[in-house]
Amino acid sequence: MISVEYKEAISETLDILRHTKKEDVDKIPPRFMEFLKENASKTYKPKLDHTLKIDKMNLKPKTKAILAIIYEEFWCNNRERIEFNKKLRDNEIAKEKELREKYNPNNIFKVKK
Repeated sequence: MISVEYKEAISETLDILRHTKKEDVDKIPPRFMEFLKENASKTYKPKLDHTLKIDKMNLKPKTKAILAIIYEEFWCNNRERIEFNKKLRDNEIAKEKELREKYNPNNIFKVKK
């Protein structure tokens, strides 16, 4: 059973793909597209502003994850895939560092001056 959160993210993904060049959408295997269509929310209607760049749209985190999968699996060549995965790792390391600093047990109870 797919959660409501994922069903809504799939709906946003399909909305983005409807506004994507046909030659790019055609690179996505029909089975994957069918999966998306079958599992999209029947009630959620995305209200995305397609005049904005995709990184400026207010997308759900799960939508971004689905789009990352599509980009990596179907649209990247080998060089782009390596660069993309490096960027993902760098982002993850930066996020972990930020969380470590924010929730450092050595600093959490220090009085701020």
